[in-house]
Amino acid sequence: MFRDRRGSITVYTALFLTAGVSAGTLAVDVGRMSVLRSEMQNTADAAAMAGAVQLDGRDNARARALDVATNAAQGWSAIPSGGGDLDVASVIYYSALEPAPVVATSDADAVFIEVELEPKQVEILFQPLLNAVTNTTSSTVSSMNAVATARIDPFICHAPPLMMCDLSEIDASLDFTQVANAGRQVRLKEAQNSGGPLAPGNFGLLALSDGSAGANDIEGALAAVEPENCYSLDVTTATGSKTEKVRAGMNARFDVASGWPFPAPDVINYPRDDTLIADAAALAGDGVWDISGYWQDKHGVAPPPALADASRYQAYLYELGLEFARNGRRTIYPFDGTLPEGFTVVSPDAADIPVALDPANSDDPDFDGVATGEIAANGPARRLVQVPLLQCVAQGIGGHASYPTDGKYVELFITESVGAPPEAAIYAEVVRPLTPANNPDFHANVRLVR
Repeated sequence: MFRDRRGSITVYTALFLTAGVSAGTLAVDVGRMSVLRSEMQNTADAAAMAGAVQLDGRDNARARALDVATNAAQGWSAIPSGGGDLDVASVIYYSALEPAPVVATSDADAVFIEVELEPKQVEILFQPLLNAVTNTTSSTVSSMNAVATARIDPFICHAPPLMMCDLSEIDASLDFTQVANAGRQVRLKEAQNSGGPLAPGNFGLLALSDGSAGANDIEGALAAVEPENCYSLDVTTATGSKTEKVRAGMNARFDVASGWPFPAPDVINYPRDDTLIADAAALAGDGVWDISGYWQDKHGVAPPPALADASRYQAYLYELGLEFARNGRRTIYPFDGTLPEGFTVVSPDAADIPVALDPANSDDPDFDGVATGEIAANGPARRLVQVPLLQCVAQGIGGHASYPTDGKYVELFITESVGAPPEAAIYAEVVRPLTPANNPDFHANVRLVR
């Protein structure tokens, strides 16, 4: 009687079936949570990286980053209960993460963006079964979230080894990253106290991106049509005067006796801002220059109505016969497609480069704009340079050291050839702040930091 085993296999079958179902259900739960975790983290990563591109230190950078992070990188999942939209819950900006996070207080110091998603609930299929077996009432849902932090790593290529102190440190109106300052002229000059620290307004030299800072290397990079340098978030200053090297390298654009080939297609010198003429110590002008006198002197007529209150860069493009768009002293060249509001197209009839009436002045850019050598391959861009604006006061810039650019680069139009000492100064006109959208050589790589 005790050896009757009928029905015993049913018991084992029930036990193994329960275990098998439990294991299968648990595997499904683990798989679903793993997939959701990946989906949420990928969405948070994408949102943080998309937002980081906008952190260029300019006005409304955080607002732009918020808009992109919350709208451009939306995700969706079929796994969560109560809706599958993977929405952004919060966005925080930091100026530093180490040794402890520091919350950014302005667009200028917002370097990092942290994106956190709304938590999502996942129904755990295994839990009801476990509750029944163990006679418990544990929660049948699990909450998951995702956080990502990214930063922008801007860099620019084909830029000369030049820097400029950010004049907005001493005068907020001289923030050249603001489009309202297009057309203002700056006087970049060597520091007067040789070997001392730079002061706002002095031009400085940068070591090349490969670390070399010899006089001949810097001269060659200044003279190059497309310098091979690519500068990243930090740049390294170069010591030494190198005045004649700077002069020779910069004047390669002007077809003067610099020893370097490939001038710009128009090498004429343009007049300075009235304020810089009146004040030899002034660091920046107001953009007002004698275009009427210049045009009458060089072309024999009054300037065309399309150049009323134009910048020197706009006069330059007009003399080259190039079509461009302008809004006051703001310039878009070249342009393609729909123009921003307020811009109008200027279409010169033909090129009209100034020619010296006196043959004795035919090689002098004060009188003659026609280059005699082979024109540079980049054409009108030959007289444009891209320079970082460094915080000379706050950073105490001087000597040979590395300093942050914070991604603040501006494009300048070189308005005249560099004279001999003691008048060895670079005169340039602000064209525009540089962004990845308006300059193909300015890039904004982003990377996740945690």
